[in-house]
Parts: sequence; structure tokens; C-alpha cells
Amino acid sequence: MTGVLTIELRDSQGALVDQRRVHNLITRGGKKLLANLLMGKVDALPNAWTIAVGTGSTQAQMADVALAIPVDGADARVDVIAPDDTSVVWATVTATLPERKQGEVQPLTEAGIRIKTKAGVEGILFNRVIFAPVNRGPNMQMTLSWEITF
Repeated sequence: MTGVLTIELRDSQGALVDQRRVHNLITRGGKKLLANLLMGKVDALPNAWTIAVGTGSTQAQMADVALAIPVDGADARVDVIAPDDTSVVWATVTATLPERKQGEVQPLTEAGIRIKTKAGVEGILFNRVIFAPVNRGPNMQMTLSWEITF
């Protein structure tokens, strides 16, 4: 299982300003969640997905339970893609952070998927990735899309 994050930053006219593709680390909590789902644990069923971004720069670790310095997030849409002509199955998790109307440029450097289950109030950090700064200014829309390959 692998994960790749695509980041797209667009200006207020919709023009693409920056685009990145970075590989991520699936955390121990994310792996445990998948194991519990495979074993049929009902309390492991996801009921809310969020993609969060932050300004932390510490290297992603298996034991991470949160972003180092979270600053924003958005609810995510989840889709499963399983073409009949291949053995690969993809899950995509996508969220768009709304435009900020004012404020300083945010040099975003980390992102992660947070999954809430019936058993977890705060949610589980499924994965985390560090990347070179993406400077999100006012009136910019950021879309983050994770492709998880099984």
C-alpha cells in the first residue's frame, strides 16, 4: 500500500499557481485502523474524513498522531476506483481548502488525513507528509488529493 499526495494551488481566477506530487508515510494509527477494518471491528468504521495542512517541518514518523503545527483543514470526499482490467485498486481522498479573504501568506509544509470513527472522538492521523513550502496567500484555493494504491 502506498500513498501519493497531489497539491494544487489556484489563484482567484482559477489559474494553476503551483502543483506538487509527494509520497507520504502511513502512520501506525493508519495501519492499525486498516487492520481493525479487515478484522471486522465495527468501531473502526470511518464516519468522517478531513485533510489538514500545517506549517510543521519535523520529519514524518510512524508514531505521529497529529500534524506538528496544524493551521487549516477541510472535509474530504472519498472515492474507490477499481477498474476491471487491472489488479490495482485506488482510493482517492480529496479536499479543497476555501479561499482565505485576508491575512498573510501561509508557508504550508505538511499535510495529513484525519479519520474519525465511532470509537474515536479526535480521530486518527492516517498519514502525514512533509513538503517544500507551498505559499498559500489570500484569495487562493488549495486542493489536496491523496491517491492510495492497494
